[in-house]
Amino acid sequence: MLRGRKPADRAAHRTAGEAARRTVAAAVATAAAAALLTAAGPAGGAGAAEPVGTAELLGAVESVADVGIGGFGIGGRHRVAWTDAEFAPPGKSDAPAAVTYDRALVPVGAGVSVARYDSRRGMTVALGVRGLPEGRGYGAHVHTGPCGARPGDSGPHYRNVPAPRGSSAGPRHANPENEVWLDFTTDEHGEGRALSSHMWRFRAGEARSVVIHEHRTRHDPGHAGDAGRRLACVTVSLDPEPRR
Repeated sequence: MLRGRKPADRAAHRTAGEAARRTVAAAVATAAAAALLTAAGPAGGAGAAEPVGTAELLGAVESVADVGIGGFGIGGRHRVAWTDAEFAPPGKSDAPAAVTYDRALVPVGAGVSVARYDSRRGMTVALGVRGLPEGRGYGAHVHTGPCGARPGDSGPHYRNVPAPRGSSAGPRHANPENEVWLDFTTDEHGEGRALSSHMWRFRAGEARSVVIHEHRTRHDPGHAGDAGRRLACVTVSLDPEPRR
């Protein structure tokens, strides 16, 4: 097809073909990401359980990343933090990565997976759980400290824009855009999952765990960010430097 054309014409043809392939790849990746985020819940946290496994959910994020395009928190995504653990009682000499403070709502031996993926413009945090009571809603947030023997050891919610010291809870700072909310509802198998995507990244040393709470997160003034008692916690360093 390119016979008889000048070298410049052939180069232009190849460039146009490559551009067309990139455009198609971008469209496919954007559609895949949109479908994934729709299935897992709206950006900012409030994910709902869907009939896909945790490995499928996290793998789908990586599959979209493989396209390597730029865009709204999609292109160039790569995983920079990951943990998979089973909940255990607190107080053991070899501190477990995941602890449960309420064995009825988060049983010993239930599983949890947490991952952080970076893109050129932001990040996505993914949460998956298994082995919990079926058909129940939970709140979940990224907290500033690692888990400990007591529920409060993990500290407060991580906030991209910190609230003034001494201020009460309010939607201006306690919201799923400024914090990382990963609310979920378990399915008939006791599994749940959520995604939270943001156009910012964690500050070093300030995002060290994900805490599971007793109910979904409230949005109303005076109670914004409240999700009840801390039922369980998984320690994961979500803020390492991205790989080069």
